[in-house]
Amino acid sequence: MEREFEQLGNKNSFWQQGSRILLAVSGGADSFVLLRLMEKMRIKYDFFIGVAHINHQLRPSSTKEAQDLAQYCQEHAIAFYERKWEDVPHAGVEEAARTFRYAFFEELMQDYYFDTLMTAHHADDQLETMLMKMIRDGQLKNAMGIKMRQAFAGGKLIRPLLSFSKEEIYSYASLENLPYFEDESNYYLDVQRNRLRQQVVPLLKSENPQILAHFQQLSQQLIWAEEIIEEKVRKWCSEYLTEQEAAISFAVKDFLILPKRERYFTLQYLAQKIKREYDVSISEDNLQKIVKLLGEDKAQWQLDIAAGWRVVKMYEKLTIGKKISNHSAKTFHFKVGESGFLSENEWLAIVPITEKVNLPEKVKLWSEISQPLALNFPNEVIIRKRVDGDRIQLTKSLRKKVSRILIDKKVPNDIREKTWVITDVNNHVLAVLPIAFSYLSIAVETDKIHYRLLYKYQ
Repeated sequence: MEREFEQLGNKNSFWQQGSRILLAVSGGADSFVLLRLMEKMRIKYDFFIGVAHINHQLRPSSTKEAQDLAQYCQEHAIAFYERKWEDVPHAGVEEAARTFRYAFFEELMQDYYFDTLMTAHHADDQLETMLMKMIRDGQLKNAMGIKMRQAFAGGKLIRPLLSFSKEEIYSYASLENLPYFEDESNYYLDVQRNRLRQQVVPLLKSENPQILAHFQQLSQQLIWAEEIIEEKVRKWCSEYLTEQEAAISFAVKDFLILPKRERYFTLQYLAQKIKREYDVSISEDNLQKIVKLLGEDKAQWQLDIAAGWRVVKMYEKLTIGKKISNHSAKTFHFKVGESGFLSENEWLAIVPITEKVNLPEKVKLWSEISQPLALNFPNEVIIRKRVDGDRIQLTKSLRKKVSRILIDKKVPNDIREKTWVITDVNNHVLAVLPIAFSYLSIAVETDKIHYRLLYKYQ
């Protein structure tokens, strides 16, 4: 085993002279074997090793085991770092323990300048993990199991024992007379991993002794497949994806060019990106709904995917992002000659045509609409958000719902929600900014123009 381990380490550059390698050692047979192997390698290749141990305090023997491990490290001139887990949750213990462990490892990597973290995951762990993932969610990305190497805490995380079976590890531990500990909780059948370990894996091994090698081979093939998929999706995203604060979007036509299989993996990649950057999870069910909805000929739709997040399709554009609330929208009263901001991105003035408008500096380069106003335009108007039932008189004979105008103009839903209407004090709609004006507000060529409405926006 030592010879195979050394050959594997040299082939994959697990170490080099001067490396600083942190070993995650629980005290079980697998982690003690990793420790012993790395002790022998450090003599031969001249690198530094340290041991990180978490005292989970879940068993009466935990403290004694931590003390014995500390004593072992002292006797073998190995740096030892221990941390106790004080705040043990009542539920989700396994995941919480893992989070706690890796946070400690990351801290040690940064504080003591370790460039590598090694854990003692072995081939049986790989088989168990892949079975668990396939049972739980059936996701390709998760089914690949445990990677032998990945980035971690500014360095790398390596699992150098993944190609060795549990039997090989226990045989080596016995040969070396290692003082490892047995965790009795590994035999509790109320834990899924333990049930697989005790009841399922032995049956699979009896069916085919090569099962561990086959699953390791499958894991590698899945990793390669995922890398191919991710490379292709990343290329598409770099070309077609637009990113804003807490939102990503793309043109639907560019998405629908993709074959259906690529549409799914593109959305899955975006879901992982959103999870990583915003800690927002998009369920598999919602991913399937998005794929289906994008394949249908609907001009607009929206789907809530998480608290405060939604997917919105507006004609030729799809956006995944935070919901935008209009609860803070105000109602403004403007008199002729007044000006002011309606929002951070909108400014309005109703001014005499003969006067020079004193524009705020920030709005000077914004887009604008300048509308001459009819002589009978009221001296005071109300500016508010549109409501159901609003109608505007476009001509003497044509009165139309504001909502219908917005639909006809193909105004996206999110813009519709931001639309302002201008009314007189009797609630007659004079304008829909920046879409339409009532014929009663528009100055005709024969009018002597006294005022204009200036709307600046970005």
